[in-house]
Amino acid sequence: MEKEFEKQWKKFLICERGVPSVENTGVSSEAGDKIIRIPKFRISEQWGTPGSEDRKIIEQFTSKIQGSTLKEKINSLNSFVSNCDAGCAAQKNVAEILANLVFLDSLASVIEDFNDKTGGFLFESLIASLFGGQSMQVPTTGGRYQDVTDIIDDKGRPMSLKFFFEDGSQYVKGSYNNLRRSIAKNKQPMYYLIGLKNRQAKKGQVIAIDFYEFSVGSKADRIAGDYDVRVIGGGGAYVPRIKENPKYFVGTLNYGSRKQLETVAKNYTERLGSVMYEIYQQLGSLSDNVNKYFLGNKDSALAAANNANALKADLQKL
Repeated sequence: MEKEFEKQWKKFLICERGVPSVENTGVSSEAGDKIIRIPKFRISEQWGTPGSEDRKIIEQFTSKIQGSTLKEKINSLNSFVSNCDAGCAAQKNVAEILANLVFLDSLASVIEDFNDKTGGFLFESLIASLFGGQSMQVPTTGGRYQDVTDIIDDKGRPMSLKFFFEDGSQYVKGSYNNLRRSIAKNKQPMYYLIGLKNRQAKKGQVIAIDFYEFSVGSKADRIAGDYDVRVIGGGGAYVPRIKENPKYFVGTLNYGSRKQLETVAKNYTERLGSVMYEIYQQLGSLSDNVNKYFLGNKDSALAAANNANALKADLQKL
């Protein structure tokens, strides 16, 4: 499918570990082809491991997403997609634009490029990187006594993540024994983060993701929560009832149709092109003028200094 949105994303560089290629990537404009380099990442389970090289790289981007809490970051991402026209995009900080585009591209990959099981596992890594700090994905060991904790968030809270279609399962369930064992071991409630994928019924497209969070405690162990472990380990928590309680609502990310995302990508790509193209132009001119200076053209020293000052000003826009 060679739609404009896909063309824009194909112009992003594919990097194994986030290191930009030295090859040029063209972004066209009315003024002609502008050569910019924009990183594209292959989502990795190492995003959920603090201190790993992949985590350090992706966190340079996710840390630029506005907000200090998950709720604030979800709302910021939603605003980036839904409430920003071309005029708004022109005023955005370039680092913030890159951060949002990288995260949304990774989320698109989780939703569209993987089956539910693999996508759910990578969703955990993605959310851990969004939390940042010491948040981490908990390795799956399997077996009879499997810990139900999927990630530890940036506040040290154990979390179980569920990522499924709204018109699918109507209950959030878990193993009573394993869930109670995990709660007792952690000496605090288990926090459930639910990502409900809403889709257009006829086309099957994901158009929005609604996020909800609630805690599960154990009365038998004197650990309070919004739900008791007996509910989750029994029939399960009823999803429509979760949705009705504003206490549990985190936010909605209007993922949008491909057509809607085409406009978003176009707006921001033009902004990136105008700023980053100028940076690479100045880098090229600086290199040329420095070479000319050492080859005996003394007048190039002033030109190189001007290039350096212009480059400094452009970098401050990032």
